[in-house]
Amino acid sequence: MGRDAIYPGSTLGIIGINRNGAALIATAKKAGFNVGVYVDRSQPSVTKMADFTIVGAMNDRTKLTQFGEACDAIIYQTPNVDSRVLHFLSQYAVIPQGINALEIVQDRLMERAFLDQVNINIAPYVTVVSLDDVYQSIDSIGYPALLKPIQRGIGENSMLIERQSDITRAADFIDTGTYLLESWIEHTNEYTMTAATDGKDTEIFPLAQLHYNDKRQLISVATPANIHDDMLKEMQRIVKSVAASLEYRGVFSVNFYVTSTGTLYVKNIEPGLTSIANIYDVTANVNQYEEQLRSAVGMPLHVITPLQIGLLMVVRNYQSRAIQRQWLLKNNWQFRFFNDVGDDDQAILGFVWVTGGDNLAALKNQVDDTEVWNDQA
Repeated sequence: MGRDAIYPGSTLGIIGINRNGAALIATAKKAGFNVGVYVDRSQPSVTKMADFTIVGAMNDRTKLTQFGEACDAIIYQTPNVDSRVLHFLSQYAVIPQGINALEIVQDRLMERAFLDQVNINIAPYVTVVSLDDVYQSIDSIGYPALLKPIQRGIGENSMLIERQSDITRAADFIDTGTYLLESWIEHTNEYTMTAATDGKDTEIFPLAQLHYNDKRQLISVATPANIHDDMLKEMQRIVKSVAASLEYRGVFSVNFYVTSTGTLYVKNIEPGLTSIANIYDVTANVNQYEEQLRSAVGMPLHVITPLQIGLLMVVRNYQSRAIQRQWLLKNNWQFRFFNDVGDDDQAILGFVWVTGGDNLAALKNQVDDTEVWNDQA
């Protein structure tokens, strides 16, 4: 995958952008790059810092060609870009991350095969194409089970089957194509390990522990997560073997489940930048945006050093009044708010970083005392 370095003054294209895109654009601009963005709907609050934005459908070859020809290199920020789009763009510009990782994670079956190959514990699964298949396979998988489309799309859902009577509801869910019926792993903890790789070296960020509410909404991210040394080493081994086999350059995350008996499972791999990894903006000496940029333009990865412990809290629209009060009170909280989040109560309004001291439990208590997130606990 050898290629020449891309120097400041060149044009970096970004596709597959979400609310975190503004931070990526700012990082590239600060380093002296021109930035172009391709979006399928106008998102001025995210893209306003870019030098140019092209709004076009993901299958609009004319606009994609215009974008590709204007860029020296193109990176994707999230894996929600069809790999075929990047194949098309690769005629005109360098795709530093490569396309292999996207193809693997966009096909759940390929992802499972990849994880099997690198010798990683994953939930038992079977493939099904009809309701009959679900009835026949459920005994080998057991309840509860998750039914998911093989092609991982944008905004697609999975369905939880908790008892036999639920299977009839799957008739509406199974449309056409192949699905994955996967055992639901009862777990006590969830973790994410984020890393950057340049094809040779891999730099790993401190482990993050995730906290979700009953609706599976992310509430908080804590780092460094306090886990047994053996398990931490195993997670690092997994992340390094993924980096070695994925044929990918850039930032990626591996999401883990841990059961009550201490068994470790890999949930999935995520190439690109995540909201979770925003925790490192204040807890490590380098953040995900800088590492993504360095790997894209051919610089060596920055060595990652933990700076301090921290909590990242997710703020949703309905908490806006409560969070404004804290904004005036807290001298150890940092805030990032998004514009144009719309009216949906559950939409993400921003993030709060809580730091100071060397005790995560004390930080969690401080957050609990504000009661901003209590209705989600």
